[in-house]
Amino acid sequence: MSKKVISIILVLVIVFFGGYLTAKQLVPDSSEVSTGPKYSTKPVTRGDIKQGVNITGQLNGNWGGSITAPKPEGVTDSNGASVSVTYTVEEVFVEPNEMIQKGDNLVRLSANNLGDILEDLTDSIKDNEDKITSEIEDLEKLINKNISDINQINPHEGIVFSAPIRGRITELNVEEGERVESYNIATIVDDSKVEISFKVNTYEYSSLKVNQKVLMQYRRPTETGTVTAFDGFYYGTIKKLNSNQVPNADGITYVHNGVIEADNPGLVQPGMVVSIYTENEGSPVMALSYQGTVDSFVNEKKIPYTEYSGDDNANIIATEVFVSQNEFVEEGDILVRIAGNDVTESIKQSIDSINSKYDEIEDINKRIDKLSELTTKLMVTAPSDGMVSYVNYREGDTIQASESSDEWELQLMDMYNTDEMYIYTTVSDLDVLYISQDAPVEITVDALPGEEFEGKVMSLNQYTDRDGKTVYNVQIMVYGREGLRPGMNTNCFVDSGESLDTLLIPIEAVFEEDNKQKVEIINENEEVEVIEIEVGLMNDMQVEVLSGLEEGQLVVTGSTKDLMPSQTVPENDSFIPSTNE
Repeated sequence: MSKKVISIILVLVIVFFGGYLTAKQLVPDSSEVSTGPKYSTKPVTRGDIKQGVNITGQLNGNWGGSITAPKPEGVTDSNGASVSVTYTVEEVFVEPNEMIQKGDNLVRLSANNLGDILEDLTDSIKDNEDKITSEIEDLEKLINKNISDINQINPHEGIVFSAPIRGRITELNVEEGERVESYNIATIVDDSKVEISFKVNTYEYSSLKVNQKVLMQYRRPTETGTVTAFDGFYYGTIKKLNSNQVPNADGITYVHNGVIEADNPGLVQPGMVVSIYTENEGSPVMALSYQGTVDSFVNEKKIPYTEYSGDDNANIIATEVFVSQNEFVEEGDILVRIAGNDVTESIKQSIDSINSKYDEIEDINKRIDKLSELTTKLMVTAPSDGMVSYVNYREGDTIQASESSDEWELQLMDMYNTDEMYIYTTVSDLDVLYISQDAPVEITVDALPGEEFEGKVMSLNQYTDRDGKTVYNVQIMVYGREGLRPGMNTNCFVDSGESLDTLLIPIEAVFEEDNKQKVEIINENEEVEVIEIEVGLMNDMQVEVLSGLEEGQLVVTGSTKDLMPSQTVPENDSFIPSTNE
């Protein structure tokens, strides 16, 4: 029983003692009650203030896109058809998650069939060049003119025929202003040399040979035989002598046929007969059994219009005739010009055909350039700084590429672009007021102490979640550089403005009353006075004062009226009240 009484007494003592101590803490000193409240103050100062919001978030890589094998755009075969290229992955220089810089080698490819395509194109150029050469030769024949530049040919000038040799015009089949109605425009004969056919007996054959000189006497046929046409003997040279004997016209003997070429002493005409002699130093030795016959002049040229078709409706006119029959002309003298719609059209077609082949060669050369350009892309390099996210091929793999291949068929790897990275985070309804589009952002990264990065606010939006709470999303773009990687934690300061050399007061000195910003100051009478002020920028420490205060005035930042009985305003005028202890 006595133990219970002692226990009750101890409990009561503890309760009363605790109550005493509590009352001592809560009840202010009598001195404070008698002298009134104490105030903590700070002077209005001048300085700089920066307003902004501190937020945190995680870095996200900016997808830099796929890095692909080169698409063979514009690469075609000789027929202009698109071709497929088979790439082989020869070397892969990077691994996933590896940082890369712009221009770094990533993958080396080879293209197995590019050589065949190039050879095909080169052969096609050669084929077109051969065709051009042939068609120019044909056109030169058509217009009777050497062509150095196809573009210098004027189809409307028609065709000019010139004398291919010096000689006499023995035949002229056109008249000026008249239609051309013959294949042969003219015939020119160089009568300075004649050809004489002859034959010899078999026993004479052994005494003759090719290039042997002989003497001849020209004779003119008469009704009774022949008579000497010119006095004296004239040299001739055996140009041909057939070694094979053939039956003579008498059907009994055999002969060898030959041809003699000789200078025309003048007035020698085809049809004359010739007595032929072997010679010794210019004197006749032995007369051959048979006489020869002047068959023709050695050099005779016909001037044909090869496009003549014999069509009665053909519009081919001899526009100019510069010579007349039997006129002697020198080599190169202009004889006739023919023109007309048919001639013009024929020349134009030839020119167009040649030019089309020049165009085709130019087009093939462009295709070869495309092919060469493709070969320069077989070493695939990084398009920008970034980080490899994954690699799609390994060495030895092959890739089929064509002009119609899409990005996914040619994809070698993906990469993040670390030149631009993003932070996606949320802010409170209070902070969102200080964030605006394109606002600059100062960024630090936990993993890179001492380094500071720049960024800006890319977007700001809001939505209501399932709980009905409004969420404010902020997207910040970070100007990346080496070192940044997706997933790093960041601390961001969104700069919403700054003011330099302005009046500043502690933020705890400002209060709102009747929708007006006010402060308490200690006036000249050491009394507390309420002042309405206009505020500017503010942060978590200071407020910019635009009007209502002057530099040096004391604003109240705390008062013993606002304290718990156990708190006091410290002598150092700290912003934060402290306990008496």
